[in-house]
Amino acid sequence: MSTSSVSSPISVTAPQSTLTGSSSYSSSLQAAVTRAISIASLPMQLLQADQNQATSQATELGQLSSLFNGVQTALQSVASGTSNGALAVSSSDTSVGQASLSGNALPGTYTVDVLNAGSESSAISSAPPTPITDPTSQSISQSTSFILTVGTQTYTIQPSGQNLNALASAINSSGAPAQAVVVNLGSPTAPDYRLVVQSTSLGDNAIQLNDGTNNLLSVLATGASGSYTVDGQPPAGITTNSSNVTIASGVNVTLGGQTGSTTVTVSASLSSVSSALSNFVTAFNSAIAELQKNYGQNGGALTGDSTVLSMSQVLNQIGTYTGAAGSSITNLTQLGVEFTDQGTLTFDPSVVAGLSPSQITDAISFLGSPTTGGFLQYATNSLNGITDPTTGVIATESQSLQNQVNTDQTQINNDQAQITQLQANLQAQMAQADALIATLQQQNTFLQGLFQYATSNNPDVASAA
Repeated sequence: MSTSSVSSPISVTAPQSTLTGSSSYSSSLQAAVTRAISIASLPMQLLQADQNQATSQATELGQLSSLFNGVQTALQSVASGTSNGALAVSSSDTSVGQASLSGNALPGTYTVDVLNAGSESSAISSAPPTPITDPTSQSISQSTSFILTVGTQTYTIQPSGQNLNALASAINSSGAPAQAVVVNLGSPTAPDYRLVVQSTSLGDNAIQLNDGTNNLLSVLATGASGSYTVDGQPPAGITTNSSNVTIASGVNVTLGGQTGSTTVTVSASLSSVSSALSNFVTAFNSAIAELQKNYGQNGGALTGDSTVLSMSQVLNQIGTYTGAAGSSITNLTQLGVEFTDQGTLTFDPSVVAGLSPSQITDAISFLGSPTTGGFLQYATNSLNGITDPTTGVIATESQSLQNQVNTDQTQINNDQAQITQLQANLQAQMAQADALIATLQQQNTFLQGLFQYATSNNPDVASAA
């Protein structure tokens, strides 16, 4: 699964400082410096805009990557639906046996007669001299290590604490074919907690727990093996110590605890494929909708980008895939999947539900698998060209955008340094100019004052003026 990400660009700001001068032109000099810096900062601002655009494009690529991965996931579900030959299994009486498939099964009908449902062995802790009223702080023994025996196998049990709950938990995590629970045989006001251990297989399996000194359990129930026949054979039944039995290649039945007869039917079915195709259409349309956001004059961040065109073409090619001629199923339309005028897909599950057994066989052949051919291999390979984390279109485009951001940032850093130096130089020059102007203004003021003084005290000079 591929993702798209570009590191965020570092924000830039044109350097600012204020010229503090003593002349009446200091504000004008500062304005000149500010304008010069603003003009010099324009290329840097363009680079910043370019970075922001690249980041927006990367974000949109990430969204598209997620949606295309969703299409791939949906296709994997379609493949899972065909992995067992698109078969379904049912049991007429689940209280007698629940049927399931594993591996390669063949269509057929089987009659399973459970002669003896069997039972599990169980044992319970003996009543202690003082009843256990709190299983979180009390136990049937203060030992830190126990030996559990189930049938002929022994297991070392080491609880995390000296209490009944910890002992039961240690048994359950030991790997022993047994399940331990803590039950209250007393009343709510006068509890009497006991440990019950039950084997997980059918049959007479002796269960005992020893703390190194005493056996702590007594028999609660003696188990019995189960027995069953398949299509009446063998007449005496098949003995089993497991509640899960295999009645045919790839066909399993879990005994339900009741004796009786149940009919197990294995038949061709595309029910799971139908559900997966519906999910595929939904994922496909989500990807199309996101791509269409990047079309037209007011499109999104990737408007005009060739990546959008490539992605659109891949989805269109997947939707119009055609299989080998001579089969009753050669395209998705014959499975109820059709294009709309908007470029999206629709799905009619009744088309799949109405296929005949031979058409189901052809549909499975048309779909194929992600590795051996057919629609699924074509679609998977096409999508990999988009989403492959190393060579896919999204990964390549994302790397290109990252390189662009890095290059822009390097140039921005260089421009920033040059602008900072330019500002320092201009500030120094303007400070000198301001000081010179201030000196001239002071001299002018002095001369004007001197002239005014002279004219005010010398009438001849005033009359001549």
